[in-house]
This record gives sequence, structure tokens and C-alpha cells, in this order.
Amino acid sequence: MESAAEFKARLIRRTGLSPDAVAAAWPEWWSKDAESSASANAELRFSLARKLGLDPRSLLNGEDEPRFIWEDTARFKGFTGNGKGERSAIASFGTALSRMLLEAVPPNQGLQAMSAAELRAALLANGPHVGLRELLSFAWAFGIPVIHLRVYPLSAKRMSAMSIRVGDRYAIMLARDAVYPAPVAFYLAHELGHILLGHLAAGTAIVDMELLQDAVAEKDAEEVEADAFALELLTGRPRPELVVQGEGRGARQLAREAMRVGSIEHIEPGTVAMAFGHSTGAWPTAMSSLTHIYDRAIDVWRVVNQLATRQLVWRELQDESQSFLRAVMGGAHG
Repeated sequence: MESAAEFKARLIRRTGLSPDAVAAAWPEWWSKDAESSASANAELRFSLARKLGLDPRSLLNGEDEPRFIWEDTARFKGFTGNGKGERSAIASFGTALSRMLLEAVPPNQGLQAMSAAELRAALLANGPHVGLRELLSFAWAFGIPVIHLRVYPLSAKRMSAMSIRVGDRYAIMLARDAVYPAPVAFYLAHELGHILLGHLAAGTAIVDMELLQDAVAEKDAEEVEADAFALELLTGRPRPELVVQGEGRGARQLAREAMRVGSIEHIEPGTVAMAFGHSTGAWPTAMSSLTHIYDRAIDVWRVVNQLATRQLVWRELQDESQSFLRAVMGGAHG
């Protein structure tokens, strides 16, 4: 039988999974003493299969090729990778992780299709604007877990976000780092659009690879609809067209306008800047303006995962699942 080190190296080499993903899934109970135990080696493989979305039978024989379970269940937007292997790794990792998350989230039967305008009106009834915290609160209130990945399935490919449907339930994974809330709020609103617009059939996922500022010649109908949903949810208009008023056209002037317009239109000022970038293509100015809109930079992923840590019912998960989930969330503590 191959050693654990040989098995780990083969798993990474044959699947394309990142070393970080495999390390996060590696069980804490494994030790050198377990090397000589056939049952421990079998349990090691079953444990990794559950967490990484692999067919456990394909891991039991050192001669077999490791196989992902969910190979053709995800639709990729803006994917420029090397083909089916990378897609299978992302889809299976995300689906396995979503199933684990949903074990620790009480189901909510109240989620139903609604328009961006309806959701915006409901959220504005309790606050001055629709931003990241409001969207996170809505998702968790309706049984949709949202986490920010700190461990990625592939070393070189980082998706922007992913939405997954398991039965009649949903989960969202965010992946792009940001030091201001507005960009992450748009990714989250976009994924909520996929869910509430009915883009996800049971057992499927949508993986968005594009950055906000990516210039895409032709987006498919689902992406156009989800973008419009996100913009209307955040700004009140599916296609806002913003022009900077006053002297100058730089980041400082955009920041001043964003704060002025935001207070009038009930839009989070950072979102006004993002909408300006979306409508004009002037993303450098839009992103630079955020330094003048917010008091300080923060690790947005911490905001997302701290809320997730409080919302997850950790006792519903096995110890191994808890350890894996905490590692994927950046060492979160309940």
C-alpha cells in the first residue's frame, strides 16, 4: 500500500486540487501509527472523499484515477481554464462543502421567488440602504449560508463567487478578496439574483469566475439578468447611468458625489461608485474612490465569516467536518 505522503502527492497531482485544499481536508486524527492500519487508511480515504467531493471507491486502489462526483453539475461563467478537470474540481469541492454547510443551518421554508424591487423595499424598511450586511442578514434569515473561502479548490484559479442548490436549499460561496464592502456586496447580490430568478435547478451550481471590472463582450442571458437584479437591488435601477457632477472627474470627486447621491437615493455610497464603474467602464477611478468613501480598509472576508460562525449550528457537524469548515473559513471560531 502506498504511504500517506505518496497518496497525498498523487491526489494533488491527479485531481489538480490545491495543496491547501487537501491539507484542510486531511483529518486531524491521522498519525504515523495509522500508516500500518488498513482500516485507518480506508477511513482516511473516505474522510477526504466526503470533504472534497470525490468518489471514495476511486481512492481505495492506488492504481485507480481519482474521480469527482459532481463533474457536470455546474455552469461556469467566464471560465478560461484548462478544461473538464478544473471544472470538476471546483464543482465537486463547492457542492461537497455546501452540503456540509447546510447540515449546520436550520431550513427556512419562507424563501420564494421575488423581484429585486420587492427585496429592496423589504430591506429598506429596516435601514437606510442595501449593503453587504443587509444582504448577509437576509440570506441567513432565509436559510442560505454565505461564507468567504480562504482555501480554494485550485491553486491558480479563484472564482468570484458560486451559488449551489441542494434539493430545495441554497448556499453561496464568495471568493474574491476586498478591503471595502461594496464589491463583495455586488457579488453577493448577483448570486442572490441567480437564486431568486430561478436559474438553479436542483443539484446544480453556477460558478462566476469574472471580476467586476472584466470586460466581457457577450454575457449570457442569466448573467445579464443577475447583473440587472444586483444593480436594482442595490441601487433601485437595473441599469443605473451615473455622471459625476461638479469640478474634476477624479476619485475624490466621485467619492463626494457618491456620498451625496447615496444619501438622497438610499444607496450605500460605495455601491454608487461601483455602479459608476459598471456604467462607464472607469474602474480605476471607481476603485480608487473607495479609499475616500470609507474610513478605513478592512478584511471583508472576516466580516462575512464572523457572521457565518455565529449563525452555523456547529454541534450538528461531526468533529472532522467542523475542522474542515473552520480551515476553509480561515480558522473561524464558534
